[in-house]
Amino acid sequence: MKTVKFPVLLLLATAMSCRLFAGDGSIYSSFGVGEILTFAGNRSAAMGGTGIASLNGGSINLLNPAGLGQLSRTQYSGDFQYQGYSLNDGSGSAFLSSANFQSAALAFPVYNDYGIGFAFSITPFSRRAYNVTDNDITTGITQTYTGKGGLSSAQFAFSFSPVQDLYFGITTHYLFGNFDDVQKLEYDSTGYFTTDADKNVSTHGFAFTFGGLFAGIDRALGVSDEKHVNIGATLFSGATLSSDEQIFQNFSTSQETTNVSSGTTKIPLGLALGLEYDLGDKIIFTGDAQFQQWSQYTYMGVHPQEIQNSMRVGIGTEFLPSRTLSEPYYRQVIYRAGGYVDESYLKINGQSVNEYFVTGGIGVPVFSTPGSEARLNIGLEYGIRGSTTNGLERDSITRLTISLTGSDTWFIQPEVQ
Repeated sequence: MKTVKFPVLLLLATAMSCRLFAGDGSIYSSFGVGEILTFAGNRSAAMGGTGIASLNGGSINLLNPAGLGQLSRTQYSGDFQYQGYSLNDGSGSAFLSSANFQSAALAFPVYNDYGIGFAFSITPFSRRAYNVTDNDITTGITQTYTGKGGLSSAQFAFSFSPVQDLYFGITTHYLFGNFDDVQKLEYDSTGYFTTDADKNVSTHGFAFTFGGLFAGIDRALGVSDEKHVNIGATLFSGATLSSDEQIFQNFSTSQETTNVSSGTTKIPLGLALGLEYDLGDKIIFTGDAQFQQWSQYTYMGVHPQEIQNSMRVGIGTEFLPSRTLSEPYYRQVIYRAGGYVDESYLKINGQSVNEYFVTGGIGVPVFSTPGSEARLNIGLEYGIRGSTTNGLERDSITRLTISLTGSDTWFIQPEVQ
């Protein structure tokens, strides 16, 4: 009988050369904490993932807690996303897809005079989903690598404004999740049993995002008589997550725990800067840049060589023809577009795994009254990640997000005597 030792990391040289794909995600999600998801709501996703400097009282800003400072009514949102992956490693291809609940959020103003607002939300942080099979005819061994799981973030955000046009905020993240990676070996020879090793990791811990936003920096500098330009910034504290690892050795007739250990997963510091230009009440232009020190990432005290610092730059725009309820229906539809470039936190075989995306979407009124509003938002993202050179894989990714957002006067600000 032949046993198998579970690898600390998947050997990409082996996985990338495989011809058979399955599952519902990319092999790139097998590294680190999986595929990093920067989803912050349908509005942001359709605008290139931007919104650090957004101070829109009609939506929930999940990127910057300071952006909650101009909420005038209770806001709610729920998002559902379809993802399609067209994978190509240069020798084979496959199409995989999945559909999942993506996020939910509720926010409400407390005291408008000081920009005090609260928001509760749950969003994905990362995702692991891959299944790759390698048939080695020479040795008669079939190896299958599978993985699933990811991290989620349960969040509580708070904003306040000590002086006019200056907003601050803080978000408390509770990060939690589970990763399950399995390596299975099957032998042609009858003298060997099928063997597999299952590594299961559960992890949890806290992190914080500190945000600041200044509205109308152009007027403050004397460049304009009106406020058109907002600037914003956030600092993600990073996190040290408690992690429990169990590895099970499985044979055809029995199962035994081969290793149980505890340690930490260190998520590194991140910084983001944003700019927004409002042209009247109709057109908004946004631009964000995000940086994270993934070179400081460690799992159980070890930094994987495939993990590097990441950088993402995005732009977006939003156009609303009219905010007047008496206008024709088509003039109350919101149009959004954008794009981003992401130098991801992966560097495989000396080559960075980059992403290039274009995005777009619309927000269609479901109902609208002077005191409440609801919209059906549809967002579409399409992009390329990686390439087929140097033994890598190219992913063509399509994401379709459908969400319901709305506002109502559920909580009325008390009058201060």
